[in-house]
Amino acid sequence: MPQVLHTITGLNVGGAEIMLTRLVGRMDQAGFPSTVLSLLPAGAMAASLPQRHANLHSLSMQRARPRSRNVLDLRRLVRQQSPDIIHGWMYHGNMAGSLGSLLSFTFAPVIWSVHHTIADIAVEEPKMHRLIRFSAMLSHLAAAICYCSRIAARQHEHLGFNARRSAVIPNGIDTDAFYPTRSRRAHLRATLNIPPERRIIGHFARYHPMKDQVNLVRAVSVLIADGHDVQLVIAGEGHENGPVRDAARDLAIDDRVTTLGLRHDVAELLPGLDVFVLSSAWGEAFSLAAGEAMASGVPAVVTDVGDSGWLVGPTGVVVPPREPHALAAGLARLLVLAAEDRQALGAAARERVVNRFSLQKYVESHVSLYEKVLEGEGRRR
Repeated sequence: MPQVLHTITGLNVGGAEIMLTRLVGRMDQAGFPSTVLSLLPAGAMAASLPQRHANLHSLSMQRARPRSRNVLDLRRLVRQQSPDIIHGWMYHGNMAGSLGSLLSFTFAPVIWSVHHTIADIAVEEPKMHRLIRFSAMLSHLAAAICYCSRIAARQHEHLGFNARRSAVIPNGIDTDAFYPTRSRRAHLRATLNIPPERRIIGHFARYHPMKDQVNLVRAVSVLIADGHDVQLVIAGEGHENGPVRDAARDLAIDDRVTTLGLRHDVAELLPGLDVFVLSSAWGEAFSLAAGEAMASGVPAVVTDVGDSGWLVGPTGVVVPPREPHALAAGLARLLVLAAEDRQALGAAARERVVNRFSLQKYVESHVSLYEKVLEGEGRRR
């Protein structure tokens, strides 16, 4: 069976990392056994790899720029694994995959995966700016460049990424793990001590300026000032004592913002929401969190970043980024609906995910891509 080596920056909690861990076990079953190589020390998502999946390695890099020892270890590991395909994840993982293929003299075909959008490259940090430009120069070396969103593909091609290598495979949602459960609404309110009649707006993501969560708090403040009885529940790393809490205190809505840390019971929390919100200002490609909420029967309000609009389609609301009043207006459109109408919209959202963005489709698309790359490699040789 063809062997696949996945090279990824790290295994902390994030969209690309989650998709890698979900893909690996299923690709083993599809006839593409996998090994994972993390450039950084393995993070929390390493525990989400299948129990029987022992093929996890790490270069244990302490910074983004590799030392000579890291490069030698990369060459040695690729030689040991002798993969038929190297699948890179994110910019650093892509570069590591291509470098490993060349230095090891295995010359295995390398697939790049891109999980980022670039509406304006000027907002990227200087190091990331240089890495993206360098990647564009070398993109012709990739056997395929797999984007998780259509907009990401167009933006990267505009920056010089080889358009002939492009493939779009949107993130896949595990609809067996995420599904509607009516009883979760009362359970979530009881657990968080929220009045039963209050509407809950949920946002599940780590803190990052890209996610624009401070403007989300401002939008909730506008809703409350307009008379909406709402509670914002935010889960993810960096929120319990971070900028979100500061913004809630400054806006005098501290009691209307519940911040949770990293949670491993997201599938149980999501069905209890009335509305999910994605407030990203930039960088978002294809929101896994919004898709999981939709699969859980919760309609979503999203900012028009990446393929968020394509994801929700007619089942949600799309608003401009960085505009808290527009975000508040979008949320209000769903909050004023009767409960049964909002549930019907949530049911349509789940159906959209099942039909278009399921994890099964994600796996099948990768199987097809791998087979295509191997076929092309056979012809080349």
